[in-house]
Parts: sequence; C-alpha cells; structure tokens
Amino acid sequence: MNRKTMLCRLTAGIIIITIVIFVSAGNVYAKENENLPTLIQATTLEEDYRALAKLELAVTPLLLEEDWERAFENVLCSCVRIQTREHYGSGSIYKMKENEIIIVTNRHVLEDFDDDSHVTFFNGAVGFGEILGTSDLADVGFISISTASFPWEELLVFRNVRPLDTEGEGGGQKGLWQGNGADESIRFFCPDMANYFETPVMKSGELLPQAVYLEDFGMEMLYGTGSAAPGMSGSGVFDGCGNYLGMLTGATGAGEIAAVPLEVVRREYEEMN
Repeated sequence: MNRKTMLCRLTAGIIIITIVIFVSAGNVYAKENENLPTLIQATTLEEDYRALAKLELAVTPLLLEEDWERAFENVLCSCVRIQTREHYGSGSIYKMKENEIIIVTNRHVLEDFDDDSHVTFFNGAVGFGEILGTSDLADVGFISISTASFPWEELLVFRNVRPLDTEGEGGGQKGLWQGNGADESIRFFCPDMANYFETPVMKSGELLPQAVYLEDFGMEMLYGTGSAAPGMSGSGVFDGCGNYLGMLTGATGAGEIAAVPLEVVRREYEEMN
C-alpha cells in the first residue's frame, strides 16, 4: 500500500469517527431538551390586537407635559370623518373593542345616517357601521363598526381617545381641570380632519374652568372661545397632553364654542351599554 492510499484511508476514518461523535452528541442533546418549553413564542396580529383590546391598552399616548404639536399628532389616530348623504361631520374613536369599534359623535351628525353612510379613519381606511344609540338628553350618539371590516395590521394602528381622569386630584364632574386655579381658563385644541383630511389642521382656543349652563342645549356645557368650521361637529376637544375633555358641538361666528363635557359622553355610553 503506497503512502497516498494510506493517507486517504486515514482521512476517511477520521471523517467517519467525527460524524458518529456529532450524531451521538446531537441525539443526547435532543433527548435532554425534548421537554423544554419553546424559547420564542410567535403571536399573530389578531392575537396582538385582541390582547390590546381586551386589556384596554389601545389608547392614544399621553404626554406628561404639555406639547401641543406632539399631542395633536398623537390623537389623530383616534379621529374620524363621518359622511352621511350630502353632509359630513367629525367624531372620535371612543372604544377599541375585540369585535367592534365604537365611534362617538354628535346626535345631529347622525340625523341622515343610513346604509350608505361611512366613517373614514385618519389613514384613509373606510368603515361602514350602524348607529349604536343616540341620547335623548344630550347631543351625543355612537356608531358601531365591526372589526371584521379591517385587516388586523390596520386595527393595530387605530387608537381610542384617552379620557381625562376626572376622579383624580383636582377633578370632578364640573371642574375637569387638574393643576389649574379656579379662575384660570384652559387651553384646548380640536383636530379639523373633516375639511383637511390629508393634512389635518389644529384649531385651538380657551375654555372656562367650569361647565356653563347653555339654554340652547338645555344642559351644562364646556364653553369658551376658539375657531371652528362646518364639519367639525363631533370633533374631540383635547388638552396639551392629549387628554380627551369632551366633544365640540356648536360654534358662533363671534368665536364662541360649546362642547359636550366628557362626563356626559361617558354617562351616555354607560347607559346604552
């Protein structure tokens, strides 16, 4: 046997021994770890959304300090435009639930609501729904849209408004404002997405620190000064941190605005459910 043949056989033997060792080691490792849990658990987009909705975590971000531009950008994912026949209005996502999206708007926006009426979300997505209910006492109404109308990845970008915590220190049914003196006016903004859908505009103003009884509405309303345009009825009223304070309902040419307080919106929704 020449030297070349001996080297070939020796090399082949080393390769065979190496394969046997690795295969055996792999079998031992597999047996030792066959009962171990999976280290990485993959979830589907549906599971992600349902978890967020069930835990009520699909809410707009809340800033710890006032930043009007950031707050404005944050709340756009909760704003909608409502088209009913020849008319249009505004609204906000009030609740993101597992099987439905609840939109809050003014009752008068829903007067002509029918099967052809639709809701357009901030990203251009369109949903058809039905009236969940309207209030007999306040200018408040709700629309229900099935989540089946949207792909899961789209649902994950929608957010419901974050209502101001009126149970906290300094809050209350009539005094919504935390950290402000009794005589201080409160800055607010409303997104106008109805008239400027592709590039929403911020309309701002100031509210009185306490709700005011307004005869035209027959109830206590948020009242102040600010600019509003036709089509903005139902738009959310927000503070500089992104808290939802109520819903724009009326305005005058003299720069006066009136809004349904958050507590009324909350009460009407709870009574309907």
